[in-house]
Amino acid sequence: MECRTDRDLEDAGFGPAARFGAPEGGVLGGPSIAQLLRVLLAARPCRRVFLTPALLPHWGHRIEDRGGRPEPLPDAAPHGPASLRSALAEAVAGDQIWLDLGDPGAATGDGAVEAFLELAGACPGIGVVLLRDDHPSRVRTQRLAVDRPGQVVLLREADGAAYALGRPELLRPLAAAAPWPARAPGAPRAGHGGALLVLDVDGVLIDPGRAFMEAVAGALADLAPDLAWSDGDYRALKQAGGFNNDFRLTAAALALAERGEAPGRAALDRLEARIVGLEPDCAAAVRRHYAGTRHLERPLVTREQLAAVPGSLALCTGRPPQELALAFDVLGFTLPALGDSAPHLRKPRPEGLIQLADAFRSGRTTFVGDSRDDAAALRGARLLRPELDWRFAAVGPERARFAQDGDLRAASLKELIDSGELA
Repeated sequence: MECRTDRDLEDAGFGPAARFGAPEGGVLGGPSIAQLLRVLLAARPCRRVFLTPALLPHWGHRIEDRGGRPEPLPDAAPHGPASLRSALAEAVAGDQIWLDLGDPGAATGDGAVEAFLELAGACPGIGVVLLRDDHPSRVRTQRLAVDRPGQVVLLREADGAAYALGRPELLRPLAAAAPWPARAPGAPRAGHGGALLVLDVDGVLIDPGRAFMEAVAGALADLAPDLAWSDGDYRALKQAGGFNNDFRLTAAALALAERGEAPGRAALDRLEARIVGLEPDCAAAVRRHYAGTRHLERPLVTREQLAAVPGSLALCTGRPPQELALAFDVLGFTLPALGDSAPHLRKPRPEGLIQLADAFRSGRTTFVGDSRDDAAALRGARLLRPELDWRFAAVGPERARFAQDGDLRAASLKELIDSGELA
């Protein structure tokens, strides 16, 4: 049976996907993307595989060896609407579609991939494999793979290791077929990548000054001119937890004002649906003002100072992807990063830290944060994955509010590095 026709795709407009669910994602580590693809071929029944033409020379015969039939995606833009429309119209249950988003010859713009995945998610039995990332700062692909229905798996590489992202039920058969040794439950992992230092951005790597505070105030002045707003109101929402993302904080301020409520946890929970609904308009307003306030930010450490810390480095931040890219401009360097690009990656949820620990196969993961949400994310990761070695480092002027016994403490990341405690 055909899954979708050309008309179905035309009717959908093949524009950006409008909604993303929030199933909890899983992670499977591996030596390389090539090894993960071999495991995928071994774990899934192989029928036809539609794939980016550049993948055909290496993978065509391997697909045939598994009893499948490789089919190159047609036309000169294999990830463009025409190719994806054609593949999806022909695909039946058991077929797979492999898209190499890192192929410089592939066209991935204009919302084609997002719309394709939105429709493929409604096609039972069709597997979609996204290879690599289509942007150096990974603006889109995390969101494409994990937070959607359907059989979508993203294969990614980072610092000599690789990992697969997807819903846990999709990764379990891959883990069972993997030839590399599984980790014994309850046993600390030695770690392929050794130590991993994960850093928050604002307040840890960057002193935001009043950049976001002023941007939020300006956005609220536009959206609710009669709303009385102060720095104390901003801090109260930050301390309430769940507002690392200032777009969401602005939406919460508006929702509370509409109901005349104070920023308590119970009130915020009751208003969650309204906060989500307000967030797109608030994001646009904050971005407009942030363009004029971001000059207030300054880096707190240099790349050379970070190089003194042994092990791997990564970021786990409440900044959405666009603001994360601007943070890299302030710092003058980039690092592997997870931003606030999907609901399950929003601190204080711990999945982002767990994903990074698995991606780097770290023996010990230390997270440096300056907020209650940062601390809660680390403690949640420790509860969910007790077999891993977790450590939290509290920095900043508010550290006494959220640090616990056993945590590292310092006034700043620079002071923490100089202390030698991260070694």
